[in-house]
Amino acid sequence: MTDNFGSSHEFDLLSSTHTHADLPATTDVLVIGGGLIGSSVAYFLSKSGVEVVLVEKGELNREASGTNAGSFHFQIAIHQLTEHETPEDRERLLAEVRLHIRAAQLWKDLEKELAADLSVHSTGGLMVAETESELRILFDKQKIEAQAGLETHVLVGKELRDFAPYLAEDLKGATYCPSEGHANPFVSGPIFALRAKEFGAAIRVHADVKDIQVLDDNPRYRFEVSTSRGSVKARRIVNAAGAWSKEIANLVGLDLPIYAGGLHVNVTEARDHMLVPLVQHIGRRLTLKQTYNGTFIIGGGWPARNEVSPRRYSNYWASAAGNTEVAVRVLPMLNDVRLLRTWTGLNTFMNDLTPIVGESARVPGYHVCLASTGFTLGPMIAVMLAEAMTSNKMDSLPIEYSPDR
Repeated sequence: MTDNFGSSHEFDLLSSTHTHADLPATTDVLVIGGGLIGSSVAYFLSKSGVEVVLVEKGELNREASGTNAGSFHFQIAIHQLTEHETPEDRERLLAEVRLHIRAAQLWKDLEKELAADLSVHSTGGLMVAETESELRILFDKQKIEAQAGLETHVLVGKELRDFAPYLAEDLKGATYCPSEGHANPFVSGPIFALRAKEFGAAIRVHADVKDIQVLDDNPRYRFEVSTSRGSVKARRIVNAAGAWSKEIANLVGLDLPIYAGGLHVNVTEARDHMLVPLVQHIGRRLTLKQTYNGTFIIGGGWPARNEVSPRRYSNYWASAAGNTEVAVRVLPMLNDVRLLRTWTGLNTFMNDLTPIVGESARVPGYHVCLASTGFTLGPMIAVMLAEAMTSNKMDSLPIEYSPDR
């Protein structure tokens, strides 16, 4: 652990001595959520000299941020597309791709920014098509990606076979995006929290938010937030609670257009390294990559079994089987590779597919920072929100990202 975080002394800053200390009585900004996005917001704000307290209901990076596969998804994926494209859909896709381009550059710079090894690798990414109709989608989306400025290439026939001989020979084609890749999800969020702590942020875990009171008669502190570990008054709030963002928003009378669900991730035994790029599918649920120790990580949004709280989402065999079947279809050499383990993560989905980043005009001082592709976009939308908050230029954020929409 110290190889990624720096010295053991550095890591002590996130020990229980600090994260289990009493809550500060007051703060300028209270960040709710200790995943990648919340920790990123805390870092960028505290780096700018803002007083920050971050509260997390469990442990840092324990939920979606630490249970995903760590992939960078920059090209347009199937979940972003609608059945009948309208001019509005095209403009949304252009805006999303441009945001992904900015996110790609930010990830490239983060290891230097944070002085840490996040295992950021731009391996490139392939998105495959099995049918002629799926291939047409690849060509159509490539035009949008090119217009937005993202480099992608549609490969078919011999060109695809020469480029990726390990793929099934009867695939109709694939889109290649050089900037796609991955980072280590187990350390990325905690590194942001560590650096935020170094800039003076207070990080507190096992502080489940129970209630938020809006203090209309308090000229300095707008909110009083009650947690399972006490209360804190804050001038501003950032809701970065991921799958629990809707519940946190309800505490101030807001209804966010989101829903959450459990997702499967699968890991195989190790084999000789042969797969460099990330592999996705334009028509079926699949993300596939080979790690540097030779194991394959297989995901793609297959659902997990819902459980009654406080139990976590549990494994669902039909998802594990279906997910690995698609992986073998695309990469036949996986046919005799053994599956070692599966686990479940979380994802949060917006009903209009667009991130929620900004301040609510209905509840001034209350901010939200949330995206469906939370690992890919997390640091980028955190930068956007932090810059708007520190410059007092909230109108610099896209109106379509507003939590009031």
